[in-house]
Amino acid sequence: MENVENQALDILARLGAPPATSFHESGVSQAVKAVLWDLGVAFRTDDFGNILARVPGQRPGVPPLALVAHMDHPGFEAVARQGDSLVAHALGGVPLASFSPGVRLRVILPNGQQLAATTVGQHGPEADRQVLVRLETPGQVSLPCPVVFDLVDFQLDGQVIRMRALDDLAGCGSILVALAALMLERPPGDVYGVFTRAEEVGLVGARLLAEAGTLPKETLVVSLEASRTLPGAEMGGGPVIRVGDAASTFNADAEAALLRAREILQDKHPGFKVQRQLMSGGTCEASAFGLYGYRATGIAYPLGNYHNSAPEGRIEAEYIHREDFLGGIELMVAAAHCVPDRESVGVRRRLRQMPEEYRQRLRDSAGGG
Repeated sequence: MENVENQALDILARLGAPPATSFHESGVSQAVKAVLWDLGVAFRTDDFGNILARVPGQRPGVPPLALVAHMDHPGFEAVARQGDSLVAHALGGVPLASFSPGVRLRVILPNGQQLAATTVGQHGPEADRQVLVRLETPGQVSLPCPVVFDLVDFQLDGQVIRMRALDDLAGCGSILVALAALMLERPPGDVYGVFTRAEEVGLVGARLLAEAGTLPKETLVVSLEASRTLPGAEMGGGPVIRVGDAASTFNADAEAALLRAREILQDKHPGFKVQRQLMSGGTCEASAFGLYGYRATGIAYPLGNYHNSAPEGRIEAEYIHREDFLGGIELMVAAAHCVPDRESVGVRRRLRQMPEEYRQRLRDSAGGG
């Protein structure tokens, strides 16, 4: 497990180094592809820049499992100049405080160079969600370009992982580690790792991928997210089997693979922590796939400072619990191996078993009501 942990944290740090916003995910995309190449996992890119990796299964007829996460994070896009400042438009749910003066930012150039900058204040009507940005050292900037918060790329603080963009690099990183494990012990059916674009502005990459039917229609889809903590989805309590989001409830057949994996892991390791909860703090990519007829469910990592919004209007790094992250990897790997056995979940077995005595009593008393 120590080797897996070191690998997981190393991969997460690699993904955190290149900043990304919606439509500007090339740095993270390149990092994901580099890790897949190192792992020997075959992958391709679709027409929209989504990455699809595949570990082939050993048995025909087993439904594929797709593990899905997005590469972008809320931020800004500089779109125009006004005097000595740049006009930047919000991409996704940035904190309200980020439109105030004095917020430290990084302006990302096409070559990856990062320029220090700060916000000057809101620009135009509040509904336009624009802010003025001033470079600390004036220079030429090719527009449009991404602008991100000047926060730590990756930091391990005891049991806490802090990053500017754990939503959703935690999902991307855990999928990569799961694929690495599955390459060593092949699953029964195919397992896809799917890394999408522009989730924060409306699940765009996932919707286009699902609309195109790129994944086989029989695929069970698991959306991986770092999502704000809620009662019943507490940090340190283990990864959360997500039964729904703010938009929809998810599919029980897809969830059964996760429930069966939970049973197997808890039988093997009685202290293994897994939570199960409706997480209504946002809408995730499972809803996009469900819209197009896929059986979809989710796993979430309870997240602190959701979208970099900290108490008292501060803008700080997001954070998750290390054991939740590592537990999510174990849950995914186990789920991939028990897809054919998902009907054996304990509660399903119990519900199918009808005592003949009760059956007969209801028959005998059917006319007495």
